[in-house]
Amino acid sequence: MPYLHVTLRSASDLPSGDFSFVGGKSDPYVTFSVNDTKYRSPCLKNTLDPVWDPPEHYVFPVADALSAVLSVKVYDMDTLNPDDLLGTLVVPVAKFADEMDVSTLEHYPLSLASEFTSQKRDSMLLLEICLKRLDDQERHLYVWENESWCINSGWKSTNDSERQQWSSYDDSATSAAFSEVAPRAPANMEGSGWQYCLNRGDVEGWLYAKTFAGPWTPNKLTFSLVRRRLWENTFKLSSD
Repeated sequence: MPYLHVTLRSASDLPSGDFSFVGGKSDPYVTFSVNDTKYRSPCLKNTLDPVWDPPEHYVFPVADALSAVLSVKVYDMDTLNPDDLLGTLVVPVAKFADEMDVSTLEHYPLSLASEFTSQKRDSMLLLEICLKRLDDQERHLYVWENESWCINSGWKSTNDSERQQWSSYDDSATSAAFSEVAPRAPANMEGSGWQYCLNRGDVEGWLYAKTFAGPWTPNKLTFSLVRRRLWENTFKLSSD
C-alpha cells in the first residue's frame, strides 16, 4: 500500500477573520484528510502569514491512489463563536502517482470561502508532498500530555470529562491511562521509547493556552490556564 506524506510549512496572505477591526488578523490552523485519516495542525495566533516551525508532518495510507484525494481546510479559530472556514484545497493523490517516492515542494492556491472573497487575497499554502510506494522504514508516533493550572496547587494533570492527562495526537481520544491513547506499535518495528519533544514549546516542551482549543504558545502568559506537551516514540524496522 502506498503512503502519502504531507508536510505543512507555511501559508501566506490569508483572509482576516476579524476584518472589521483595523489591521485585522486570523488565528489559523489547517486540517487534512485522506479517506478516514484526519489531522489538525497547531493553531498560530494573530497572523495572516503563518509559518509552522518545525513543519508539521502527516502520513496517510492510500488504498487507491487513482481515486483518493487530499482535502485541506484552513480555519480561523474563534473562542466565542464557531471557527470560520477561511479556504479549502483539494489535491488528487493521482497527481503524484507518476513520480512515486519524489518529494515536491509547491505553493497551492486556496479557494476562499464566499464571505472572504471581498478581501481579494492571494492565499497560498506551502506544502511538501510525496507519495511513497511503501511505508517508511521509520515511523514517529505521538501522544499529548495535558495539565491544568490550579491556584492552590499549581500545574496538575488534567482530569475532567472532556480532557484527561493523556490524549491522542488528533485529540480524538483522552484518558488518565497512557496505554489507552498511545498508538499501536507498527508491525515488525521496534520503538526507541517514549520521550517528550523539545523542538517545540518551552525548555520542557510545554505549550500554553487559555483553553485546550488553543491557540498555543511556547510562553506562559497571564491567562495561560492549560498546557500540553508532545511525547514521541520513533520506530524502526526490526533487524530480525
